[in-house]
Amino acid sequence: MKLTYVYIAIIIYTLASYFHVGYVHADEYYQIFQFAANKLGLTNRGSWEFGTQMRSALLPGIIILIYKIYGIFVATPNPFVIGFIMRLFSSALSILSLCVFIKAFLPTISNSTHKRWFILLSLFTWANVYYNIHYCSENISGKFFILGFSILFLPTNKNILKYILSGILLGLAFTARFQIGFLMLGLVTWLIFVHKISVKNLFMLGCGFILTILVANIYLDHWFYGFWTISAWNYFTQNILMHQINNFGQESWLYYIYMTMAILPFGPFYVVASILLVMYKRLNVLTWLLFCFIAAHEFIGHKEIRFMVPIFSLMPLAVVYALQIVQDKFNYDVAYHWPKAIKAMWSINCFLFIVLLIPPTTEIPVWRYIYNAYNTPTTYYFLTYGGSDIDFYKNRNITSKHIDNIKDIHCDKQSKCLVGLTCMQALENGFPFANKIVFSQCPTWIYKINYTNWLGRTAIYNVYDISN
Repeated sequence: MKLTYVYIAIIIYTLASYFHVGYVHADEYYQIFQFAANKLGLTNRGSWEFGTQMRSALLPGIIILIYKIYGIFVATPNPFVIGFIMRLFSSALSILSLCVFIKAFLPTISNSTHKRWFILLSLFTWANVYYNIHYCSENISGKFFILGFSILFLPTNKNILKYILSGILLGLAFTARFQIGFLMLGLVTWLIFVHKISVKNLFMLGCGFILTILVANIYLDHWFYGFWTISAWNYFTQNILMHQINNFGQESWLYYIYMTMAILPFGPFYVVASILLVMYKRLNVLTWLLFCFIAAHEFIGHKEIRFMVPIFSLMPLAVVYALQIVQDKFNYDVAYHWPKAIKAMWSINCFLFIVLLIPPTTEIPVWRYIYNAYNTPTTYYFLTYGGSDIDFYKNRNITSKHIDNIKDIHCDKQSKCLVGLTCMQALENGFPFANKIVFSQCPTWIYKINYTNWLGRTAIYNVYDISN
């Protein structure tokens, strides 16, 4: 693989990390950054997941470590700088894991055109980059798995070291997100029944995995929560035995199919490629991984497309294998017959990189503005969900209050008084305080394109300073 590809990827990921402030899903904040805020003493308000000790301390622990190192040099670490550092960390881990993945499996592809597509799809698919830059459990766990998985297929004379290192990385993957265990089930069963792994190598793999669980999961959780607990078991108890996960809604078994196909331009090919692998490459390790992971998630009632993020990085290889199947089984060369379609898809993909320069629709940009602009006692009123819980990103001088009606606002002369309204809340309340806007993500023209009331489902804001 040419280093030029890597350099371009580094530039794209760095720019996306800088501009893409916020989170892809709220759990990225509440299951990691809010946990870190609790341990750092930035808040005493914990989520129900914090109270049940059902999340591993690994990912919050890395944030805490960086916060402490940063604190050596400044009195009060800037949380938004730390957020940027974590996105850079995610980007670096993603690029590293994908490069190892490409190196391990590029020799399994015979067609030179397919080789190039494999590299490009792995590094430059906009939807993958969109997740790869974020410090969320789905991405970090997936990338640790990709590293541990790929190392097994790299040629080396040091098998013992290879299997121990792979076990360590797989242990980190499991610790970061327990659902990655479904991918590990596919890998281990393939190693035993198809690859016929030796008992010695399987033992080395298991030793690396168990050692990591003992240190990075059980011991680290003891440090984090203050007593011995097994977060993996707590997670299983809450979400499986007590069915907590289904309280967030249940979806049809078709959900992952149509949601994946909606990720244009390559999503439909992910679905078709998975089907072709199951039909024609049943002994391939990739087939076992995808089948176990997808099938297990189909049995869980609550479904979200982000749950598939750990396998998105595997899909470029699945697509290329599918292209080889089509060429070998049906004597049909996609590259030859679809040149214009392929160029169109890559044009769409490149255009959608613009998405990476737009901050997600979350309250994080609002909090960044307040953090930088208000350093004296300030009360922030809001009507939307979640605002008061962004403790990691709040100055200690900020008091946030959730209200049900703007009539519940009570400003005093001792502190600044701010109000945050989403675009639709401002419209529904007749644009109150319209002449007191200090921060806005709601230009007037945006209401003219409010088709299907998407603004009503979008967290973009006006902030008003109504201090007496």
